[in-house]
Parts: sequence; C-alpha cells; structure tokens
Amino acid sequence: MDTLFLPPVAPRGPEWIEERLVYAARAREKSKFNTVLDAKALFGDGGARTTVVTRVREGAPGEVVGDVDVVHDLPTLRLEERLTLVRQGDGVRAGVLTRVVGEARQKTIDFAQSPFDLPATSYPEVLLPFLMRRQPFGGDKLACYAWTSDRMVARVYYEGRKRTTLEVPAGRFGAREVWMYPDLNDWVALGSVLTKLAKPLLPRYTMWFEEAAPHRCLRFEGPYGPPGAPEVVLELAES
Repeated sequence: MDTLFLPPVAPRGPEWIEERLVYAARAREKSKFNTVLDAKALFGDGGARTTVVTRVREGAPGEVVGDVDVVHDLPTLRLEERLTLVRQGDGVRAGVLTRVVGEARQKTIDFAQSPFDLPATSYPEVLLPFLMRRQPFGGDKLACYAWTSDRMVARVYYEGRKRTTLEVPAGRFGAREVWMYPDLNDWVALGSVLTKLAKPLLPRYTMWFEEAAPHRCLRFEGPYGPPGAPEVVLELAES
C-alpha cells in the first residue's frame, strides 16, 4: 500500500520546532555490489560527519509544515539536500528540493511543478531514512516512490523486521529493524512467485529506528541513493 509519510517529527502547534542530529558516516566495510563511485575514496579513512536538521509545525493542507536539511561534510567536498514538506491530509508530500554538490552543482526541484505526473508518495531517495521514521512498522509491507530524477522514479517497499537492542555512538537503544527494497515489477513483470524468490538477491537498504518516540533513525546501511550508489553506514552520534 502506497502511504504518505507522517511529519518526521510530531508537531506541537503552529510554532516551528527544530531537531538537530549528527551522524558518523563511513564507507561500508564490504560492498555487496560493484559500484562506479568508490565510497572509501569519498569518505576517506576517517569517515565523515552528516548533520540532519528537521523543522516542523502544524499547518493547513497545502502549507509548508516542515523541512529537512541533510549536510554531508566529506573530506573533499560538501553535499547538501534540503527538502520542504507540504501538508496533504494527515501526512506530508515533498515540496521543493535544493541539492548542492560542492562548488560544482546546485539544483532546485519543485515537486508540485514537475512536468510529469509524479505520485504524491514520491520522496527523494537519499532522504528516505530521515523521512519515514514515524511510519507504522507493524509488519505490514508498505510502499512509496523513491525519486532520483523526474525520469527515474522507482517504487520501493519497506517493512518492519525484528526488534533488537542497538548500540551506536550516541548510546544504546531499543530499535526496530526495517528493510527497504525496490519493486522489480517496475522493470519486468515477474509475478508474485518469482518476485518472492528474487527478494533475497535485491539491493537492500537496512535501517534501524528508535523504538520509542521520537523514532530517530539510529543506523542506516546500504547504497546511499539508487542501486549502484556508494554503499555507506550512518550511525547516530549526537542529538
């Protein structure tokens, strides 16, 4: 079932509230796939720092009620993704995305003004771990659309797996493991039986969310972007 995300932090009224999280970021020790970009070259031996600032407020349908600003301070450049969130029903949809890659590129994408008819549940793929934290991971398989560009929007499924205790630099937490993986039927019609058999071979994104509120993303492991992107590990270090 395609589901709009809830605001990543629960709003408390019409005034803006802000949350700031810092993650320790590093290349995955052993990549599961051959990638064009080498995560170890991007992150270096000492890893990097990722800062996630989330702001939310209550508002009427169609109003901007949140934004998420993710900054990766890599050894050789700075990457930034900033997305506004617009209220739709009880959830939020993507508003305007600003993407900055060092001094080389800066893009602004207005999801509402796309020349293509994007599903309302489309969100930038690299921001998904920070947007889906308040989704109901009760065991049912849910879906959304991972946006890479207006011409590459892929349906992805996500589902709650086991409960565990996770230790990260910020401390020890009760956590819920969540798997996210692409829908192969976006590219080729496999049917339910073949899809189930192929599931263990799919590029998988694994996230651990804090079991208790505010359900912060404690750890992310997998390609940071579509399949073929550098494979990374992010762990909560400060909050």
